[in-house]
Amino acid sequence: MTTTPPGWYDDGHDALRWWDGQQWTEHVAQPDAESSPAPTEAEIVADQLGFGQEGAPAQADPLAQPGGPGQPEGAAQPAPQYAPGDPGNPHGAYPGAPAGGAFAAATEPRKRSKLWIVWVVLGVVLLGIVIAAAVLIPLLMLSATAGSTGDTDDERAAVSAVELYDDAWQDGDCDAFTAVTTENFRAEYGFTDCPTFEADAEGFDASFDDYEVRVTDVETQADEIAVTTQETYTAVIDENGDPIDPAPGSTVYHYTLVATDGTWLIDDLYYDE
Repeated sequence: MTTTPPGWYDDGHDALRWWDGQQWTEHVAQPDAESSPAPTEAEIVADQLGFGQEGAPAQADPLAQPGGPGQPEGAAQPAPQYAPGDPGNPHGAYPGAPAGGAFAAATEPRKRSKLWIVWVVLGVVLLGIVIAAAVLIPLLMLSATAGSTGDTDDERAAVSAVELYDDAWQDGDCDAFTAVTTENFRAEYGFTDCPTFEADAEGFDASFDDYEVRVTDVETQADEIAVTTQETYTAVIDENGDPIDPAPGSTVYHYTLVATDGTWLIDDLYYDE
């Protein structure tokens, strides 16, 4: 077994400590600041014992009385200490060993997720649906409430006459009523003079609130035009003229118009029971 001779050796803490041939002593000396950079005797001994310079050599705690460089096998040894940044293996990994652990995870290139593309596409689709709904729903509602206006000039003239007729009743306008009805119609329903019509129109206005007329169908039949309406209202007086709680109602009316001197006039009227 190799025995290190007594002498001053580098204790690994920038100081020289006396080795008596068996163990470290408490005698410590500071090395000369101008000393040559030549390898120390301790480094030479370490090379002889098989410890290379690949990593920082294990150093003993100067106060812990570690075993010497030639101490027999099995003797107590201090816990090895390594230079900062040394992972604990002074000789490094064996050649060709693959990198692993946290280092491998940190150095592996990250695969960028393409899930964002899916979300962008879904967002565009949903935005398109919202825009389409915002455009189509009002158009459908407008179409549902606007009703029919007729396909020809004659049908449109007939629809206009029906609308003026309903306005005349709500406004009590005898001249408008006369302008859109035939003499035969006025005679049949007893409106041969304006006072009679105006009295009935006043009663009509007092009986209903929120009266609205919507044309639902227009059809040309030979020399006549049939106009159908859906008329909604809120009744506030009963058939005896007594006030009642407001009650919503709806009635379907059928108007028959004929051409008189080039003008379409209401000649008949009935409603669904």
